Amino acid sequence: MLSAVAVAPELRQYPFEPFTGELSPELVGMIETDPVSRVLLPDGEPAWLVLDYAGCVQVLADPRFSRVLHQPPPDHPPLRDLNQDGAAHAAVRRVGSRAFGGRRMAHYRPRVQALVDELVDEMIAGPRPADLVSGLVAPLPLLVICEVIGVPAADREQFYGWLAGLNSVVDYNSMEAAKSLWVYLAGQMAAKRAEPGDDLLSVWLEGDDHGLSDEEIIVLAMGLLRGGLEVGSTAAGVRVLFQHPEQLADLVRSPGKIPAAVEEILRYTAVSSMFRVQVVTEDVTVGDVAMSAGDRVMAVPWVANRDPRVFHDPNVFDIDRVPRTAHLAFGYGPHFCLGTALARMEVELSIATLLRRLPGLAPAVPVEELPWRHDRINGGIEEFPVVWREDQ
Repeated sequence: MLSAVAVAPELRQYPFEPFTGELSPELVGMIETDPVSRVLLPDGEPAWLVLDYAGCVQVLADPRFSRVLHQPPPDHPPLRDLNQDGAAHAAVRRVGSRAFGGRRMAHYRPRVQALVDELVDEMIAGPRPADLVSGLVAPLPLLVICEVIGVPAADREQFYGWLAGLNSVVDYNSMEAAKSLWVYLAGQMAAKRAEPGDDLLSVWLEGDDHGLSDEEIIVLAMGLLRGGLEVGSTAAGVRVLFQHPEQLADLVRSPGKIPAAVEEILRYTAVSSMFRVQVVTEDVTVGDVAMSAGDRVMAVPWVANRDPRVFHDPNVFDIDRVPRTAHLAFGYGPHFCLGTALARMEVELSIATLLRRLPGLAPAVPVEELPWRHDRINGGIEEFPVVWREDQ
């Protein structure tokens, strides 16, 4: 007689379908019916998928969930960086945050506005329909990060080339580009020490009390470059406004509502169905699910932003929403996005400028037909043709 053999159920491949701008009803429904489930990620490895707000907050803030998926050998300790945990992460973040305080953000704002205006000028002077992505959404973060880092104008074309592969799925670890970027940043640091400016590298190098080595400051700079290269929420925001023309018209009439509208855009929209994978460092329970040390976990904040236990009518887009709880678009806990204020500023100034300077702004194709990128870590709309009236 043959003995019975237990067969583990086959895990479902995640994402369940290609992302094209909308969170599927199934995924949103799982917030309540199946907030913590086991899936197979694109790399073929199993992971816990966490979708509800409380679960995401726990995974993102609890020190038992680590960003360090593979521990380095003890005889090769890594440089401290933003992707580590505990004291190492805190030391780097303390230095990094010097560049993103309220006074410095106020200093950046006029320059970011000028860059947005320059790009919109080029869109107006160019062919119609204009591509919102190549005309504004893609170049603006690159221009801003060069301003912030302090990259001279003469070096920017070369600098852009090095950055091109940083957020690519197929070429994420381009060693040659990373090495060239490292050498360049090291040279810039030497120049800033000799002649400081008002840029981020100069701020980080101020005084001798920051406690980071030059190599760790370069790692910090490269980490922020990766995180700040793509701000897809501008395109996603324009897309959702086109889907809600009455709210778009309201913003045109009442531009003072734009900062609040940006918060609703950040809560409601998504640019991908993926997020960072973490690893469990000791046995833990999320909701009523027990996880073991070594398990991988992916909490998806933009799905959690639709949790009906936290947000009233979460699947309704409403620029007049008065939130009682903060959304998770920029993460949560110790790894909350360091460049949040700068990214929020870029989205706000971009949308405000588009609505002010391009009257009658409208999509040149149905928004449901816009192509989405699947070759980038952060996804996003690949091309977004738009038109407007000539009476600007």
